[in-house]
Amino acid sequence: MTAFIYLHGFASGPGSQKACIFKKRFENARLSITIPDLQQGDFENLTLTKQISLVQKIIDGNPDMDVALIGSSMGAYIAALIAETRIEVKALYLMAPGFNFLNRWMESMGWDKNSLSSTPDLIRVFHYSYNRVVNLNTNLFRDAVKWDSLPLTKNIPIRIVHGLHDETVNIQESRNFAETRPWCQLKELDSDHGLLSCIDWMVSDSIEFFQLNNFVYD
Repeated sequence: MTAFIYLHGFASGPGSQKACIFKKRFENARLSITIPDLQQGDFENLTLTKQISLVQKIIDGNPDMDVALIGSSMGAYIAALIAETRIEVKALYLMAPGFNFLNRWMESMGWDKNSLSSTPDLIRVFHYSYNRVVNLNTNLFRDAVKWDSLPLTKNIPIRIVHGLHDETVNIQESRNFAETRPWCQLKELDSDHGLLSCIDWMVSDSIEFFQLNNFVYD
């Protein structure tokens, strides 16, 4: 048996359009899928460690089961980090993965990751699920430093889909990742960061990917 876990993106939630479509299609295919709220009701104090710990608890609650992670944006980056730390994770399906998370944010904010102690405690960001601007504690980035050096080298089946017109995470991040990991497949799509224009294709593609790697049993 395989436990499928879907990890939503930054400033999103388990009720996002993409997550809901994955849930419906997987359940129609009689595949159980868990979609946790990675922000756990406290977006302001979000960190990578808190998100990873939540998913690790879910994995611990499914003993003796293989785990396949499906991630979107930051959730895809979280999935890759978890795969490095848990032997139960056997496959990854990553949509517009937020690789190079810390450096991209530091560049966009004009900050130095080596002097984060001088940054403000809070910044204002737009939350897509809430449809408004909210506070975010910059401990997110201080915490991310310890994960930034984790080498993502686990040799398991990985499928990445990424939009050519992604203005949030440049597709080159996924190209760089796949180029040095022959076990990783990259599919470039004519879409943006949200990939909603390809959602039906992606769900079918993910199920086919898991079937080909023997994580879905007829």
